[in-house]
Amino acid sequence: MAPRFPQLNTADLPPVSEDEIASPARGTEMRKKLLQQLRAPPFVHVWEFWHDRQGRTKSADAEGAENEEEKRSESPNDDPYEARLKSMHEFSDAKGLWGTLNNLPWSSLQLRDSIHLFKKGTKPVWEDPRNYRGGCWTFRVPKEDGIRFFKEIACLATGEIMQEALNTDRTTFKDEICGVSISVRFTSHLITVWNRDGDHKEGIQRLKDVILSELSEDLIPKPSAYYYKKHSEHSGFKAPVGLPMTDATAAIVRTVNVTTAAGGQ
Repeated sequence: MAPRFPQLNTADLPPVSEDEIASPARGTEMRKKLLQQLRAPPFVHVWEFWHDRQGRTKSADAEGAENEEEKRSESPNDDPYEARLKSMHEFSDAKGLWGTLNNLPWSSLQLRDSIHLFKKGTKPVWEDPRNYRGGCWTFRVPKEDGIRFFKEIACLATGEIMQEALNTDRTTFKDEICGVSISVRFTSHLITVWNRDGDHKEGIQRLKDVILSELSEDLIPKPSAYYYKKHSEHSGFKAPVGLPMTDATAAIVRTVNVTTAAGGQ
């Protein structure tokens, strides 16, 4: 009985090599392409983590009331402060962000320690060329929620959600978000969002609105728990030499300097 299907005779065919029958997925080029596809897409900016380790000469009980301690901590401008700043890590994608956030020793941070997340090239100091004309939204968050609050804020900053809310047809301060910070206090954490233009009231309002709208519902603070303040309104602000200032900022600096001098007499 004849076979139902014709037989395939391969006796006269030359042998083939392993490379000729190997799957393309095993090739070097395919592996490279696969790895590229699996990598997290890069952020628009490179970001950098900083640590400010406060002095350990005073105990927590000796620091006084929390509000007074907060006021003293709002002067990140003098040389001792900048000397305490240590760059920890820089990254350019979500993997780098979460790799750092998930491995920071949060429980080891002590009173008045701060972690800053800023765009590379910008230091978390008021007098930095990208900061001195701006200000901060400050949120007082219960300690049990502080780390999660900061992580969500960090995602809003690095993911350009904040910047997209501020995008307008303005010709200046197009890249307005500088960075975000978390500082340890007695019973809370202070989370700050730094922007470049402290005179742009509409943009400052939009920045607050996008933060409150994007936060997890259980993290949204009460209105009494957050405020905006320009860097130049702090008594410790030192106007940088040789850099332009708006008329409004210059007037504030003059007022603060006069008030400080009068108080010291």
